[in-house]
Amino acid sequence: MKIRRVQSHPRFAGFCEFFREHPEYFKPWSGLFFRFQTIEFATPRQVLSGHGAGQHGGRWNPPGIPALYGSTTDTTALAECKANDRYYGVVTTTPRLLVAVAARLPRMIDLTERTIRRSLGVTLDELAAEDWRKLVCAGQESLPQTIGRAVAAIGGSGLLVRSAAIPRGMNVVVFPGNGRGLTLVQGEKLAKLEN
Repeated sequence: MKIRRVQSHPRFAGFCEFFREHPEYFKPWSGLFFRFQTIEFATPRQVLSGHGAGQHGGRWNPPGIPALYGSTTDTTALAECKANDRYYGVVTTTPRLLVAVAARLPRMIDLTERTIRRSLGVTLDELAAEDWRKLVCAGQESLPQTIGRAVAAIGGSGLLVRSAAIPRGMNVVVFPGNGRGLTLVQGEKLAKLEN
């Protein structure tokens, strides 16, 4: 499948410079996160690849940048899984599996911290306001995608961000190309799907 190209956001260079000048904002993060995975792409390698988001883009990555999305609770993961259904007004009936990922990530940016958002010059409302799907279709990069791309460009592991689906929910966005640190919990059971 061909990856859609989007026009770079004008703030990209400034965000890259900001993150280079503030290495103290990159912190290690360890924990579990959850995602609902379609069974067509449920092998351990596929789950951890970030390929789907890399093809189509997501709230925090433009097309062309692989990203793995998850949530710190299973209930938030379910709400996030249904986000496309809500957006397009459809009901998806494809089977999905809840998977847990154990993470030990060395360089995460925590955008749930107000100090970091203020230093970046962005607000939670501003980050949630843009319709990133429409922007990608129009060939443009959203503000959150620009921030994510800047973090990935300078070697960041990923982001901790507020859920757009659940108030106070927290999501984890990982750029798999920037090092390892992810283990699929009970991945050996999913490995059987490869046969």
